Amino acid sequence: MTTRITLVSTSARVAPGLLTAAAWDVLRSARVWTASPEHPQAAALREAGVDVSVLRPAPPSEPGAGLSAEAGVVPSGRAEADPVAELRAVAGPGTHVAWLLDPVSPTAADRALRAALTDQDHSAEPGAVVELLVATRELPGSALLDAVAVMDRLRSPGGCPWDAEQNHVSLAPYLLEEAYEAYQAIEDGDLAELREELGDVLMQVLFHARVAAESGGAGWDVDDVAAGLTAKLIRRHPHVFGDVAVSGADDVVTNWDAIKAEEKGRKSVTEGVPLSAPALFLAAKLLRRAAKLGLPPELALPRHPAGSGAGGAGGVGGFGVSGGAGGAGTGVPDLVAELAREIGTVSPGDRPSTDQVEGPDAGAGVDAGTEERIGDLLFAAVVLAGERGVDPETALRARARHFRDTLARAEYAALARGEEPGGLAADIWRDLWASASLPPRGGGAAGGAP
Repeated sequence: MTTRITLVSTSARVAPGLLTAAAWDVLRSARVWTASPEHPQAAALREAGVDVSVLRPAPPSEPGAGLSAEAGVVPSGRAEADPVAELRAVAGPGTHVAWLLDPVSPTAADRALRAALTDQDHSAEPGAVVELLVATRELPGSALLDAVAVMDRLRSPGGCPWDAEQNHVSLAPYLLEEAYEAYQAIEDGDLAELREELGDVLMQVLFHARVAAESGGAGWDVDDVAAGLTAKLIRRHPHVFGDVAVSGADDVVTNWDAIKAEEKGRKSVTEGVPLSAPALFLAAKLLRRAAKLGLPPELALPRHPAGSGAGGAGGVGGFGVSGGAGGAGTGVPDLVAELAREIGTVSPGDRPSTDQVEGPDAGAGVDAGTEERIGDLLFAAVVLAGERGVDPETALRARARHFRDTLARAEYAALARGEEPGGLAADIWRDLWASASLPPRGGGAAGGAP
């Protein structure tokens, strides 16, 4: 006769006794066993009139013993080695057994029974069928509590020595590394890899929160992080959690920026831009913020002796490109100039059909040829930097910081005159920019605007 074994899976995050109707039906009709004497559900089940028996290995001195003096406890030498066979022996062939899996510390018997789920042709006991019943329901996100508990265990006495030695500074590189790996998974379109990498990013959040929680009164924990995020999301989405009406995504962004500016009390759009970001990201972020103020784009272009202003003498599309030591028109500098000319010959209105564009910007009207040429131009600039012994990351970062400081000085000057930077005309911007411009500082990081 076939023995039916139902593995009852519960969660330690759900109060004992809060089980599904299907779980209660099974537990009241089957013989209930577990290998965990202190199972979280045991007391609640017994209070509800359900007998819970404990199956565990017998002490070495009592091999093959029957029921022990402790009621409902069956010592056995086979419980861990072959729990399916042991359950058939103690419960009887042809019976229905409900097995309570330990939700906190799975026993060897739990692991063996779970393994039997994928091996229904149990060699030792072919007359047994093993099935799984999830007996508790949880709210989305409940599994995060397990991650918090694991991190707490790793940092607590008796945990991991390496984890115990870490601090915010030592962990900082890993936060960047894991974020980059998640970004790579997105670029690759690998959702399975993205899930894993986001888990690694989450680990860094939990790790930093756990470290901060050990700082005493000045510290905070993961609940403070989550509570702050929840409050921010509600505050910055008044069109969802309030009575503000929006006509589309653009209004959402505008409201977000306005609410954020009020919260932070910032005087310059450059404030809050992470200067530790990669140079290209940093430059693009600053330029986007400047564009929101209406800053004429040509003001952001570098000025060199070979050319001045947009389309000035010796300049190409606003860039003054010189040939360096080898003279104009030779080597990489000539390639840079030629690429700039090619890009400049494409009219903004000359857009290809969307099938010419691939990647995340497909359908957005991006000229694939121009995109490729700009990529070539940036790459050629890196090659040129190498020929001149210049680190391109350092050079671009210094230029971005210089732009940041100039933009901030111009904004402060406007505010000092009682004018809001966001509503200034282009000619006023040019006057402010001329007065705020200073020669770029050589090497290193530029300081904040005065």
